[in-house]
Amino acid sequence: MLIELLTKKYPGMRLWLAQRLSAVAMAVYLIAFALMVALTQPAGYQDWLELMSPWWWRVFTLLFFISLVMHAWLGVRDVFKDYIFNLGLRAVLQVLVDVLLIIYLGWAGVILWSI
Repeated sequence: MLIELLTKKYPGMRLWLAQRLSAVAMAVYLIAFALMVALTQPAGYQDWLELMSPWWWRVFTLLFFISLVMHAWLGVRDVFKDYIFNLGLRAVLQVLVDVLLIIYLGWAGVILWSI
């Protein structure tokens, strides 16, 4: 049943599922982040640096940002499809959002890997 829903017969189902899975990934990260902050209780810059410095935590954080970008891209795309009827304007705005999301993801990667 699930495999049939993910075929070309239902093209929006994959995007719907991707947005829901990205939301679950972000929720898992936020719970883990809240637990880490509650357990370590960072007070200053050095404490926050130590919290974010393990390689596995930086990878987990980067996966959070990848999920956030994918979730935002799908959501903004749907909002544009619903409320912007001029196809030219919609395309320009979508490209602008795409470029900004890629820049933000790159920026997050630079910040995480320069720790």
